[in-house]
Amino acid sequence: MTKSKRARPRRRAQPAGGSTQERILAAALEVFAEQGFDGAKTRDIAERAGANLGLINYYFATKEKLWQAAVASAFAELQRELGEPAEPSSAEGDERARLERLLRRFVHFVARRPAFMRLMNDEGKRDGPRMRWLADHHVRPLSDGLRRLVEGAQARGALPPLPAVSVHYIALGAAGLLFSQAPECAYLNGVDPTAEGFAAAHADALVRLLLGPG
Repeated sequence: MTKSKRARPRRRAQPAGGSTQERILAAALEVFAEQGFDGAKTRDIAERAGANLGLINYYFATKEKLWQAAVASAFAELQRELGEPAEPSSAEGDERARLERLLRRFVHFVARRPAFMRLMNDEGKRDGPRMRWLADHHVRPLSDGLRRLVEGAQARGALPPLPAVSVHYIALGAAGLLFSQAPECAYLNGVDPTAEGFAAAHADALVRLLLGPG
């Protein structure tokens, strides 16, 4: 396949609809993911959101607070997508079914919001106040719940006895890396991760890889 015929990821639509604050938060997540916190400019966020620059100061006061609000909004959407807390269950086989649902829902979320994975990868690679804020306010509660669910599944033999931390990061990388690096995937493989139906097929592969046949 020649380069000119390789699949290219579709450009994400600019934030549209919703309230002005919602558009700003959606645009902020994308710009922070693309440029990093230090490189992101509020005027670029305002332009992408189709909003007046003064509204960012009015609603959020500082770039730091805007970043926190954008991250909190993304995690709130993720929590709605996952739907249920990852708490242990007494029903045999239930942990595996719930892990499968969580994996599938997470894949569909990061397929729609690749900026989320890019931002998390960028902030997670360095020790600093933003990484610690992310971990304490948003990542730790989900991580703790996932660990309990994984350990419950392992106790019933539904998962191999791997360290829960390994399962956590294996799942994160396997679920989201190819969406956050969609341009590379499209260039190398001629496969567009943003194509309709791809997320469902990727979720199927991830479930088989991590959980085996049901």
